[in-house]
Amino acid sequence: MHDPWLRGSATRWVPSPQPAAEKILETPLVSSVREDKVVWDEERNRCYSVKSGYKLAMRYLIGSDKYHVMGNWNGIWKAQAPHKARHLLWRLCRGCLPTRSRLLERRVECTLNCPVCDEEIEDELHIFFRCGVARDSWSAAGLSSVLHNATYQQTNAIDRIFAICSNESSDTVGRVAMLLCCIWQNRNDKIWNDNVQMPRQIGRHAFDACNGWYSVHKLQSNNASGTTKADVVRWEKPTLDWVKCNVDVAFVSGSGRTSMGLCFRDNSGHFMAGMTQ
Repeated sequence: MHDPWLRGSATRWVPSPQPAAEKILETPLVSSVREDKVVWDEERNRCYSVKSGYKLAMRYLIGSDKYHVMGNWNGIWKAQAPHKARHLLWRLCRGCLPTRSRLLERRVECTLNCPVCDEEIEDELHIFFRCGVARDSWSAAGLSSVLHNATYQQTNAIDRIFAICSNESSDTVGRVAMLLCCIWQNRNDKIWNDNVQMPRQIGRHAFDACNGWYSVHKLQSNNASGTTKADVVRWEKPTLDWVKCNVDVAFVSGSGRTSMGLCFRDNSGHFMAGMTQ
């Protein structure tokens, strides 16, 4: 601690000695700790990982007022729909969908009219709720009662989505998500391929896709619950000052050969030594 060791912002090096650092090192440790060391609280083993570092950084960013969006996010992720449909709702509520009004905000030069109806400016509220094709698609999908519900007449699409997620069942939210996904696909198909589906086709496609996904998902759940799962054995670290050795042996049928492997770990779960034969 008597030599410069960190670069400073004003000068090249941090001055030394450093009384604050020396006082920290002089702090007596509790009896259960043998040595002073740096630990990472975001991991159970107290070792840093890129994954936990990334999660901590994202919590810091999303937790700030600049990036945080208030709303029922759990309602979106619990929707009974394919992941791509839930992801579309997330992008919509985060303001990430490249509607023409959104592109203009990002300094992208483009026409503003809706590519489907060519009558009004395309924003999230118009393309999903107010466009004539979209409104007829809601009816074709059997969701007109949700579209016209007085509770969901907010002035922007984000608030409408969060209101639907807060008041409707996860099944209904899933059907809405699938419908919006089909409406968005139809919009993109018009832009890139000059191909437009009729509203009844869009609504029917959303209805069938959601039913198909639900049937497969339910079948998989039934199969999973019907099978007997083996008890999960979790590794337990040894007590202080002990070392645990895990052994695995394999017998190769018909060859007369055997193999074995050993792994030694300390009471912190850190690898110490290993052997295979």
